[in-house]
Amino acid sequence: MKSFFDGKRALVVINPISGKRTTKTQLFDITDLFSISGLETTIYTTRCKGDATDIVRRRGENYDVVVCRGGDGTFNEVINGMMLLEKRPLVGYIPAGSTNDLARTLCIPVNSNAEAIDVILYGQPLWNDIGSFNGSQYWCYTATFGAFTETAYETPQSLKNRLGRAAYFVDAARVLKNVHPIRVHIKTEEGFEAEEDVILCGVSNSVSIAGLLKLPRRDVGLNDGLFELMMIRYPRNASELTSRMAALLARDFDREDVKLVRTRRAEFTFEDSGEPWTIDGEYGGAHENVVIENIHNAVQVFRR
Repeated sequence: MKSFFDGKRALVVINPISGKRTTKTQLFDITDLFSISGLETTIYTTRCKGDATDIVRRRGENYDVVVCRGGDGTFNEVINGMMLLEKRPLVGYIPAGSTNDLARTLCIPVNSNAEAIDVILYGQPLWNDIGSFNGSQYWCYTATFGAFTETAYETPQSLKNRLGRAAYFVDAARVLKNVHPIRVHIKTEEGFEAEEDVILCGVSNSVSIAGLLKLPRRDVGLNDGLFELMMIRYPRNASELTSRMAALLARDFDREDVKLVRTRRAEFTFEDSGEPWTIDGEYGGAHENVVIENIHNAVQVFRR
């Protein structure tokens, strides 16, 4: 029986330093599985930050499928390239990062190339919303600021490679000692408005953030046109901090000090100088004003 992929072309973008750095030894297995399915495969490896975006921007429209083999940061770069195309091919993901939040949200196996490729070959290409960050950057699963969020990009890659998700917990213990209040004014299109001192805040389209924060899968719609906005008020003492952290771990978001609302568009204005943001696990720059918007059904991604 003829395969859906017979005669189609795949662009595979590989980050060779993601995760355990095993990509080079597994390259033949990856190409062999795609070839058996009938896909004509072209492979590019990234050499520096931004390479994946540039490769997809320049070459993506010539292919039927663009496959990313790397971590969530590499996938973010691929999507940023896709968003610059008029004709966007289907997207596949072979996760090879340290925490793989996005892969877990998409129900893509994270410990086997073959199983992840099976999702591309036999799964469904379903629409995904993508986030716009100040109209100049795009994100796939989260844009956050505050305590713990910087651990994703400040934790050394060598530590991530050795410890995986545990690296974030190790570094989070250090960050907890240095938390400070962040004064921010938040306004959503749906009418939520607050001016608060927060310890952590952000917008997501994921069931997992940095391997630390979890949202119920039933409450996260990847293509419902809405994002989840989480705001955690700054604690006045250690007891309140403990209570807030316990609420996060218990997924108790129906509280005044831990707030979860859904929105299509949100604006953030900071009282002090620019606040550093983390976008899909990477440093997203410091900004005084941020506008985040949902781009509904922006790309089609293979998932279970």
